Amino acid sequence: MLISQKDEYEVKYSFSFRDALKYTDVADRVPYVTGMKVQVVILSKADSHEIAKGVFEITGLFSGPGTLSEKQEETLARTQGPAILFPYVRAVISQTLYNAGFAVPIIPLVNVNAMARDTKVRVIGKEG
Repeated sequence: MLISQKDEYEVKYSFSFRDALKYTDVADRVPYVTGMKVQVVILSKADSHEIAKGVFEITGLFSGPGTLSEKQEETLARTQGPAILFPYVRAVISQTLYNAGFAVPIIPLVNVNAMARDTKVRVIGKEG
């Protein structure tokens, strides 16, 4: 969990990663669907009550040759996909909070690779 603080409130972020779907029998290239979820909670510093909360999810479609090893698929699903997607969800969260009247939040840069390394993300095969 990450925390960003302003004078009147603090913003807490927590991250989770989805299992990747691997579609088989589609074409020469194999599509993979992966993503992440960011939960945001804004708490009052005065009395710790919840001012606002939201869940932001992002999903990406990536394709690779049908010759990826299981280890390469795991790397794509666990780290590379979420690392590519994170800047997009980060921008949406910042813009949403700004539009809701909060000072422009500084969402910390996150080492997605390090966070995802310890997750139990799997690649699940699915027929196309």
